[in-house]
Amino acid sequence: PAMAPAPPQKGDGDGSGGSGLAKNVKNAAASAAASRPQMVILVYDIQKKKNIGTIIRSAVAFGVSKILIVGQKKNLRTFGHQRTKDFMQFVYFEKFGEAVEYLKKNNFKIYGCEIAEGAKNVVSRPFTGNTAFIFGNEGSGMNEKAMKACDEFIYIPQYGHGTASLNVSVAASIILHHFAVWAGYGETGRDGFKYVVDESKKIAEPHMNFRPTEKDIRRQQRLKKRKLAELEKSSLSESGGTATVTATTEAATTSEVTTESA
Repeated sequence: PAMAPAPPQKGDGDGSGGSGLAKNVKNAAASAAASRPQMVILVYDIQKKKNIGTIIRSAVAFGVSKILIVGQKKNLRTFGHQRTKDFMQFVYFEKFGEAVEYLKKNNFKIYGCEIAEGAKNVVSRPFTGNTAFIFGNEGSGMNEKAMKACDEFIYIPQYGHGTASLNVSVAASIILHHFAVWAGYGETGRDGFKYVVDESKKIAEPHMNFRPTEKDIRRQQRLKKRKLAELEKSSLSESGGTATVTATTEAATTSEVTTESA
């Protein structure tokens, strides 16, 4: 005789707990991702804004969890990030030593990306766990302070004969990709000829430990005034009448300053 079908398991569509199997799979995937080694970048002594922006873009693409910024009083110039900076967590430090201490306290091994004596070939993927990368200055490479902070050095082998080194943002992209492959990060889903951008992954509070300078405050005030002017113009266009700026609006314009902290 034919066997009776097995009764539905609790949570598998019997109405007792929804799609339990799907939830378990999702939770297992999230747990596996959380247990994988993390990589962070310490931005120090990189001068050109386009290089920083491109590094941010690559960091988002390859799963970097945080970017540490040394020098809170310096504006972070991110030209070239192509709207990816909203998906990255930035942590600001006033001094280089404070950033290094943070990494050591959180069990990150620091790799200096430099063609130095004893440096390991990135193709060998010599990583062992949570890793922080420091990339050198565009002209002079890593300075003595940065090199002393490193536990190991890593380099990218070249096979041509016409350049002494790679652009810092290009080097960063190569190294970050090698780490992501070694750590087993899951590949992002694709849609046609591009990868899927998940707006839900944007960082709600992207800037930790940030203290605005006078320049930052003035910039925020200008942006606020510009937005209010655009709203007034739009309102006038829709109503066909005239608009008066209220005292409340003026007060908000001059006093509201965006400051983000941990």
